[in-house]
Amino acid sequence: MNRSVSTVARRLLNDRRGNVAIVAAISMAPICMASLGAVDLARATSAKSQLQDALDAAALGAARTNSTNDAELTTAGNRYLAQNLKLTEDFTVSSSSFRIGDNGKVIANAAVQVRPFVAGLLTGGNMTVAATSEVVRADMEVEIALVLDNTGSMNEGSKLSDLKDAAKEFVTRMEEAAAKSVTPNPIRISIVPFSSTVRVDGAAYRNATWMDQAGTAPINNQIFTTASGTQFANRFTLFNTIATNWRGCVEMREAPYDVQDTPPTTGATLYTPYFAVDEPDSKTSGYGDDYQNNYLSDGTSSSNWRVRQGSVTKYKSRSGLSTSFGPNRGCSLQKLVRLTTDFSTLRSAINNLNADGNTNILIGMAWGWNTLTPFAPFSDGVAYGTPKHKKIIVLMTDGANTLSQRDTPNDGTYSGAGYIWQGRVLKANDAPLQQGASEAERTEALDSRLAKICTNMKAKDIEIYTIRVEVGEGSSELLRTCATGADYFYDVSNSSTLTQVFQSIAGQIAALHLSK
Repeated sequence: MNRSVSTVARRLLNDRRGNVAIVAAISMAPICMASLGAVDLARATSAKSQLQDALDAAALGAARTNSTNDAELTTAGNRYLAQNLKLTEDFTVSSSSFRIGDNGKVIANAAVQVRPFVAGLLTGGNMTVAATSEVVRADMEVEIALVLDNTGSMNEGSKLSDLKDAAKEFVTRMEEAAAKSVTPNPIRISIVPFSSTVRVDGAAYRNATWMDQAGTAPINNQIFTTASGTQFANRFTLFNTIATNWRGCVEMREAPYDVQDTPPTTGATLYTPYFAVDEPDSKTSGYGDDYQNNYLSDGTSSSNWRVRQGSVTKYKSRSGLSTSFGPNRGCSLQKLVRLTTDFSTLRSAINNLNADGNTNILIGMAWGWNTLTPFAPFSDGVAYGTPKHKKIIVLMTDGANTLSQRDTPNDGTYSGAGYIWQGRVLKANDAPLQQGASEAERTEALDSRLAKICTNMKAKDIEIYTIRVEVGEGSSELLRTCATGADYFYDVSNSSTLTQVFQSIAGQIAALHLSK
């Protein structure tokens, strides 16, 4: 009997059938524990990610408030943290703090308790995940004027459409940068299209005090010359007489105000409404071409072209006048847009740009400056030298400065600088440009004035970016020198790259003035 029991026992001990099941059963426990542990780890990682995102948003939101101490900052920060952190009942916020550090830095910390499936058996409690975030109150504000060439040459190829795409993308990039700033409305932008003149809102500024309402500016009467001198004429009165609305184009101010931001108050400092005079009815002896802008009967038999052109009594009601024929001839470009934070309006204005006329970069820069000054005509800019504030001009042009030549006594077409014989454009030596000057001399004179206005703007701490697009001749030195520095100038050989160029400038502005 004992032998039988012993034999059975030995057989049972030696029987290895079913070992796999036993081993498998024993192994399942740690495998399950590991699997549940992995789930706990994943949940903790997810909680960490959610906490970090919410804390970043809360720190930014708190930084944008006017909180001046840690208690106020913590109250605001916790409010934003609760709004942004969406956790289940297995996750609870255990701590949070917001404080003001050095150099205006906002430092935020927060921790979340995660109820584990398995880890608690080993640690004896919940898992803790923590996050920290820092935001610098970058309270720099910028005013940006986009001064954009809208001359006829921009219609060549795809230049105008490329400019529109690039400028709109620039505005969008600045809008995105503004959204990340801790300062309300940190970016304001103006749009200044230019050709041989610049156009403001004619209806809005018809009675503006900075416009020459009474015809007292010295340049007002120059176009109304006769055989014996000039006649007085109020240009706004003449617009009314011929039943035509002033479209809003303005003329270049008399030197030295053409390169200054002197407030327009009286006399030569005022802005003169653009008025393309009615030119004589017929050819003048010795000249081969008809006058381009003859839209009224001269009402005289005089053969003297000055008498025929300068008469003020001939202005009578006339229908059918347009931007190609009449006192608004050459004023077909779009209106400028004053400094604004309405980025949609800016993009819409850019989309409506149209190109026509000759190039006068000087008048474009003058009005770009006008949109940034704290003075009239708009007074939209903050005072010069305001701490943590920067004024910026971005100039884009595709051509050289031009005063047209034409085989008539006027020696050219009317522009924002008048006729060349008026002597309103000064040469580098400050002597008036004379009738009969060559094309090169005309360009050189306008270039010298452009150089002066760039110098004057930089003296007021205005940063200038310049972009030269598809210019196959001449030197780029003028625009290179006009720019604030070498990396502020772009010589673009193909307009298709304009978007990259404008994005580069947007990145520089954001990096230098908005990001910390």
